[in-house]
Amino acid sequence: MTERNPNPTAGDDRCPCRRCPRNRRGVSDLEAFLRAPGFSGSVVDGPIDTVMAALPQLANVVGVTAAGPVITNDVGTHHPPETIDGPLRSVGDGLVLRINPAALGTVLVTDPSASAPPTVRVFDTEGNSVHVTYLIEGSDRLAFESLSLSRSADVDILDDLALQRQQAQPTAAPEPTPEFADDQIGLIDSILVDGGVARGAALAATARSGFSRVSARRVIDALSYASTIALPMTTATAAPGCLQIHHDVLTGAREHHGSMVIASDAARTMINFNSVAQCWVTTVDGAWGPTSAIEVYDRHGRCSFVASQTGPVNRWIYDAWEQLIADLVD
Repeated sequence: MTERNPNPTAGDDRCPCRRCPRNRRGVSDLEAFLRAPGFSGSVVDGPIDTVMAALPQLANVVGVTAAGPVITNDVGTHHPPETIDGPLRSVGDGLVLRINPAALGTVLVTDPSASAPPTVRVFDTEGNSVHVTYLIEGSDRLAFESLSLSRSADVDILDDLALQRQQAQPTAAPEPTPEFADDQIGLIDSILVDGGVARGAALAATARSGFSRVSARRVIDALSYASTIALPMTTATAAPGCLQIHHDVLTGAREHHGSMVIASDAARTMINFNSVAQCWVTTVDGAWGPTSAIEVYDRHGRCSFVASQTGPVNRWIYDAWEQLIADLVD
């Protein structure tokens, strides 16, 4: 049953999202970072997918992906990033990123400061921060220095960004389509293409069997219950052009006034449901047949978070997940 009031936790119309034009005042995350007093760092030269393929060499790090009202951080070693249209691998340990190189722009390495360790920062083509890698004890500093040396030579990046903005041609918004992906790779990659904007619009415009809009409160309760039974699941935090994907047991969840933290091993995902516009339960084909997913959309129509079952999971896990979803939409 679809609920009439889909998001009772939503607050006022003020949007805390950093990528909201009302808050950015025309300055991107990248420009603000470069203009910060005392900034010390450089832009890494080379194709974005090649640069990100070097992240596993940094060894043990903290990886943070920011997606509007959702932020995920995890400790571990990056796996080589998956790319759009490629296979969806089920990896339990480490940091798994799935990227759309066409949607990503600048990679910035920053030197350590009094308030922050060395970092590798990935931005999308509009200068939004999407993924940050923090070096910690156990990180490979030589690999970081090698990456730092692969810098753009003799380029004033601020002048270059200003020139790109002047030369940029306005692009039409993607046309919403009533068609949906039939499998889990298609679902994930539809989010990588345009942030899930077309998919979200189609969800709102098209009635389909197995698809239901649900309240944020019900999603909070479902995730909380999943943690009490230590249910394994796949979660994805969906920043523009970059998803951080986890396949692990949900071991903890806490919510207060619409702000929620869920935990699995060393990973923590924070979801501000007060800034969530829509939550959907959808169905696509998985290893055991039709498999449900929870999709969370922000106030800009972008998908920020997905939870589902992917890969060759045990049958009891699939059955427990589907029962949880059935209770969620009942």
